[in-house]
This record gives sequence, structure tokens and C-alpha cells, in this order.
Amino acid sequence: MNGRRRRPTPARRPPRPRRPPPYDRDEVLARWSGCAYCDGPADELDHVLPLARGGRDTADNVVAACRTCNAAKYTHTLACWALTERSTAPCACDS
Repeated sequence: MNGRRRRPTPARRPPRPRRPPPYDRDEVLARWSGCAYCDGPADELDHVLPLARGGRDTADNVVAACRTCNAAKYTHTLACWALTERSTAPCACDS
């Protein structure tokens, strides 16, 4: 052995999980005839389970929403938002 030390071989990383196919904004808006929450005209997309709460950016987590509903829902879960939408009680998902 020439007095040289062999370099250790680097550990192999596990393969990354495949990304889900992307969704098209126009397809999502066309799939819903209006806002998923109030049936008004939809002009935005909303993540049903918000990204801030661990939701994924996939087609099955995105719905069409009007600006008012999307802003009111913000980062709340759908269940929490629906329960506190017309009440003054604090949102349970913020605790």
C-alpha cells in the first residue's frame, strides 16, 4: 500500500420523493363554478389545508375562492374557520 490512505466513500442519500404533478390555475378555477365557500365569483386559489399548517401544494388541496373568503380564512383550517366565521370566539387552531 503506497502509504496513501483511501478516502472513505460518501454515504448515498436516499432518493427524493417524486413531486406531484403541477396543477393549472385556470383548470382549478374552471373545475369550480364559483367560490368553494360562498358560491360567489371566484378569482383566487385557496389551499384547503394551508401551507402554513402543513398542507401540500397539490391539486387536491387547492380550491377556487373569492377574495373575501380567501382573506377571511387566511391560515385557518377549514373546520376552524367554518366554526368561528360568524362568531367572536377565538379560533381553536391558533392555540
